[in-house]
Amino acid sequence: MSYLCRVTGTMRLLLSILCVFGMLLTPAVQAQEAVQTEQAGCPIIKVAAERLPDLNIPRSGHSVFVANGEVTVVGGHTSGFVLTPTAEYFKDGEWHLLQTVYAHDGGFSVVLKSGKVLLAGGFKDNLGISQSFEVEMYDPTTHHFDGFGCLDQKRASATAIELDSGQVLITGNWYADDAMECFDGQTSFSHVKTVRQPRYLPHLFRTSDGDIMVLAGYDNKGQPIDSLMVERMKGEPFRAPLFETWHPLQYDLALHSDDSFIGDDTYLMPVQDKDGQMAIAEVCDTVFSLLPTDHPVPMAGPWGKISYYAPVYADRQHQRSYVMGCDSTGRQYALCIDYAQKPAKLTLFHTDPLTDGLTITIPVMTNDGNLVLTGIKQVTKPNFNFSPTALVWLLRFNDDSHAASASANHGWLWAALAFALLVLIIAGIALRRRRKQPLPSDSEPSPGEDLQSTEATKLLLNDIIQLIEDKKLYLNSEIKVSDVADALNVNLRIITNCLKVERGCSLTQLLKNYRIEHAKQLIVSHPELKMVNIAMESGYANERSFFRDFKQATGMTPSEWQMAQKD
Repeated sequence: MSYLCRVTGTMRLLLSILCVFGMLLTPAVQAQEAVQTEQAGCPIIKVAAERLPDLNIPRSGHSVFVANGEVTVVGGHTSGFVLTPTAEYFKDGEWHLLQTVYAHDGGFSVVLKSGKVLLAGGFKDNLGISQSFEVEMYDPTTHHFDGFGCLDQKRASATAIELDSGQVLITGNWYADDAMECFDGQTSFSHVKTVRQPRYLPHLFRTSDGDIMVLAGYDNKGQPIDSLMVERMKGEPFRAPLFETWHPLQYDLALHSDDSFIGDDTYLMPVQDKDGQMAIAEVCDTVFSLLPTDHPVPMAGPWGKISYYAPVYADRQHQRSYVMGCDSTGRQYALCIDYAQKPAKLTLFHTDPLTDGLTITIPVMTNDGNLVLTGIKQVTKPNFNFSPTALVWLLRFNDDSHAASASANHGWLWAALAFALLVLIIAGIALRRRRKQPLPSDSEPSPGEDLQSTEATKLLLNDIIQLIEDKKLYLNSEIKVSDVADALNVNLRIITNCLKVERGCSLTQLLKNYRIEHAKQLIVSHPELKMVNIAMESGYANERSFFRDFKQATGMTPSEWQMAQKD
């Protein structure tokens, strides 16, 4: 026991040292001029808000995305709560105004793998009344909009996500019936299935078996859903234990589900308990749990209560994500979640007052990991929907040139950090050997539980690997977690947790690795085969997914890799 106490104390000391080094080495923190403070143990740091040129048209209820490297806003309504069939893209330091085919106020947008953007739905009339069927496609290379069809049912406040097949799943509505429908990737929209719980602005989460989960905390009239149900595009609905205590945060902003994707079939989502305390939920396949964090999410700053109002925006390049908030002084907040750290490190960034009171905005994450805030509006102002603004601000968290300078000036810190990490790893291994606890095969971790490697998970991993290799499951494009779970007579969430703990990946990622290695063997041994045949023979349902995964794994396309083997 005394040994464990010494090891635990050492680890805590080292973690404290690492936190100090992390703050010194993080470019976003070094770039700030203000003195750091703390609130409930969470560092609070001022971030400079850079005023960008105003939009040509004041707007709210618009969509915002990055396409072809350009921040683009589409639709919404302007002063007087009047629909605006316009769009603007930011290039060369100014906003360029475009005419759209339709007005999409409260509509949805999806940046497709092709680079084009699907735009659809929204309110049909001024004042946010009724819904529309209208659909168009935006080509950011030509800045051209093309109206081409209509939704299966009229919608506003919907969400959509592109599938691996190139189709797009759409669901959600406002004061109208809800259902799931699908865009075929060409011109047609068709009904998929009815829903048990109608929703507005739902989250859409991919699972490793190719399904889509649908979840929202509020129904199609904006009322909280008391008994939350997670519905699926293909599978049966289920209830997650996490939502007996926690409830998804309410938004009034257009959602892009992939904004909260952090990799390996994992998403982050803000949730609240009955007392209003916020936390971050981690969604991995069908497992919903709380993300362990080094501090509770701060609900107030030095100037008063913080109202969080946005989903998670992930910067996958730097392995950080942000949730936006505001207070009555006009300050904007960005809760930074360093999710690569275990537990995740929280930092609260704040601006100077940007307006006179409580304000919300529609953010977008730029390609370099900074946030652009568009169309800020004061929600405390009477009839605020009638007075949108053209304000645009940039919150700069990443500056590559500054990071390079910081790295050169603090080489000694990197050396100390490396040494501390090495000692921490050794101490962690020693501690883990003395704290092994088997994970029962007939139970599953509770939401937010910190999963650990045990003898049971190691044995289960061996069984999973043996099953995959003996049966060559990776050659089946339709294999699912449930198939592996059934074959091993184990709960599917135990399978998911085992792979997460022992391999740090999902079943989908594990199968991808096998498929890529199988494809490499085929490319070398059968050079006469076409790449589409290689893809099919390696367990892929389509050539697009094969090319994407192969380049992600090797840094080259299959053809480039084949040529490299000949050199």
